[in-house]
Amino acid sequence: MNFPFGGYKDCTSKEQILAKVRSAILEKDEKHFSTINLQDDTWKPFKEEDGNEFTFIERFKENGGIFMYFEEMEQFKDAMKQFTEENNWIPLLTTSPKIKEIFSDTDIEISDDYRNPERKKNVSIIDCECMIAQTGSIMVSDSTAGSRAAYSFADILLIVGHPSQIVAKMKDAFWLMKEKYCDDQPAGVTIISGASRSTDIDNQLVIGAFGCKQVALFLVEE
Repeated sequence: MNFPFGGYKDCTSKEQILAKVRSAILEKDEKHFSTINLQDDTWKPFKEEDGNEFTFIERFKENGGIFMYFEEMEQFKDAMKQFTEENNWIPLLTTSPKIKEIFSDTDIEISDDYRNPERKKNVSIIDCECMIAQTGSIMVSDSTAGSRAAYSFADILLIVGHPSQIVAKMKDAFWLMKEKYCDDQPAGVTIISGASRSTDIDNQLVIGAFGCKQVALFLVEE
């Protein structure tokens, strides 16, 4: 038999080839990860004396997030009324039960229709599970947001949080979720660290190509 590419016949069985590949991968992985201590915290360290709140705000802004602080809920609602009018965020989109309750006594127009093809921009507002100081990230879930569409289909994502929801590290966030929901964890949990970023288009960094273009956090005292 003639073999146009190489001129020889390889009689090695498929099973033998796969066994060699598996062996090579395992050997390489064992050497590559041999120095890793799984007990170490591999996230970016921070000074405990700076406090979780300060560290979170600093790193959230480093991630490109927009941050605003309000001393009370009424102050926040007044500001949101102004924002929606000035920026034409009408209607303001949400499926979050808590957000709907917050705005129930206002005249801010609210909708849960994220798939309206006539709308040029989806501005969505949700609440969160917690905020993680060490990474400047926000954890959201289907349970608090009401649906995955609330944070998946947003061009501008607005998130409401409270200082008491700030935790130090990622592992603290997962422990919080475990204690809060026990064996009935939400179907979807997402960590948000700023606007979406992609280099798929001509290897150029593009903000918001495959997700939200802006992320803003409103930290409201309870």
